[in-house]
Amino acid sequence: MTSFRIRLLQRFVASTLALWTCGLAAQAPAAPPTAEADAPKDAPLFSRKATARMFDPVDGQLDVGEFLASARGFLPIPIIVTEPAVGYGGGVVGMFVRPRREAGDEGWSRPDLSGVGGFATENGTWGAMAIDVRHWLDGRVKTVAGVGTGHVNLDFHGLGDSQSTFDQAVRYTLDFSGAVLQANWKVAPGSPWALGARYVYAQVEPKLRDEPPFPGLVDKTRVRVSAPGAILEYDSRDNVFTPTRGIYSESFFMASRESLGASADFERFQQIGIGWLPLRHDVVLALRGDYQWASDDTPFFLRPYVTLRGVPAVRYQGNRMASFELEGRWQFYGRWSAVAFGGAGTARTSGGTVSETQSVGAGGVGFRYELARQFGLHAGLDIAHSRDTTAVYIIVGNAWFRP
Repeated sequence: MTSFRIRLLQRFVASTLALWTCGLAAQAPAAPPTAEADAPKDAPLFSRKATARMFDPVDGQLDVGEFLASARGFLPIPIIVTEPAVGYGGGVVGMFVRPRREAGDEGWSRPDLSGVGGFATENGTWGAMAIDVRHWLDGRVKTVAGVGTGHVNLDFHGLGDSQSTFDQAVRYTLDFSGAVLQANWKVAPGSPWALGARYVYAQVEPKLRDEPPFPGLVDKTRVRVSAPGAILEYDSRDNVFTPTRGIYSESFFMASRESLGASADFERFQQIGIGWLPLRHDVVLALRGDYQWASDDTPFFLRPYVTLRGVPAVRYQGNRMASFELEGRWQFYGRWSAVAFGGAGTARTSGGTVSETQSVGAGGVGFRYELARQFGLHAGLDIAHSRDTTAVYIIVGNAWFRP
């Protein structure tokens, strides 16, 4: 398993750049209006001009910013899945970036985004999704719309009602489909503060993949979530893709209600805070904190869990969760950066006959390449380890990306 991941790392640069280059060249549109007259209509797909669009005239390095800024430009992002709970797998996401030219520099650092893609793994897990992020009224309003569907095989922990069953894995299949709608309104033009509303609707069918290890487990039922929520956001980042300074904070409370079509009433709260601090022109230090709480009636698959690079999904889950992760990035040579990170998290379950706290630490290293200078977009790979697993992540933008 370890040697396989090493081979993934060795092949990553060549295979990813080849995929990006082929995808960009194959989809390259006509030259922009200023050069359109010079380009023959029957120019070959891999023409000199099409190739030149993928290199920055400032430093001559590979750069897809000009292509992304075109009407048809998109970035194919390969997905490598190394999560032990679902097995090895892969997929691709097409990301479309549309700069808001009328907004000046902010239109490039906070462009409109769209994405569509899917993935599959060796244990039968698969998923497909689409998302769209737009800005309106000179950037004062931001809307987010997303849909997704899939079939997920996961092992859940902490579902027992006694100490002896608390840490026992329960194997579930979740068939799901859902949608999310969100709108944020800045309290004043140019203000970092915004108020928002989010609505989440989902249908999930949990099925046990084995004989139940203990009684009282949900099986072969349909769970509906219909949850409006309120958002308080603070965003002073200099860039949404790979920030070098600023703070992002989001407070989100949602309440799913039977009166709105849900299967049961429950509430969830999440507080995320992320900060970026430039120590010097080529070194950036970043810190992310995350706290989540869920009421007792929250469906087991929506309970908070520790989310850190290197920690298996839903492995450390409870009614409450808190985690932090520290990251340092050193842009040591031209567009290339080295990254090191580490963090810890804890999940606590309390209520009934169970009161249990589980903690985990994780860390790793990675690299980045500045793929689109105008957008401030870096991309690369991280290798992370915890006591449960070692995993590989392809990172586009940053590991804590929030559009």
